[in-house]
Amino acid sequence: MGELFSTFGIDARLLLIQMVNFGITLLVLWYFLFRPLIKVIDERKGKIAKGVKDAEEAAQAKARIEGERSGIVAKAEKESEAVLARATEAGKRERMEIVKAAQMRAEEALRNAEAQAAETKRQALKDSEKEIARIAVLAAEKILQKS
Repeated sequence: MGELFSTFGIDARLLLIQMVNFGITLLVLWYFLFRPLIKVIDERKGKIAKGVKDAEEAAQAKARIEGERSGIVAKAEKESEAVLARATEAGKRERMEIVKAAQMRAEEALRNAEAQAAETKRQALKDSEKEIARIAVLAAEKILQKS
């Protein structure tokens, strides 16, 4: 083997020293470069995994909140429809009461007007009877005076 090394011009001691030097360099690189690099990569993997997990939780929370919002909006719409229906019904009842009260006042005013007209007619008839009686008495006096 020594002949083979000397044929190719390889010094066995130098080869051994270079192998030890390579091993030391490999250990130093492993300790100072690869371990911190692997640590940083693992931390980034953890952060990425945490970010993905947080994003999934946020998406689930958003979906849950969206569902709750939809329920609240639907409930509010139903309540507003119920309020509107009650208000419409109350408005109809109030309108009917107002119309009924107005009809009653109109009927009362009509009865009062009819009663007043009847009273006026009765008074006019009474006055005309008095006037006719007075005219008849005057006519009778004139007839009696002429005779």
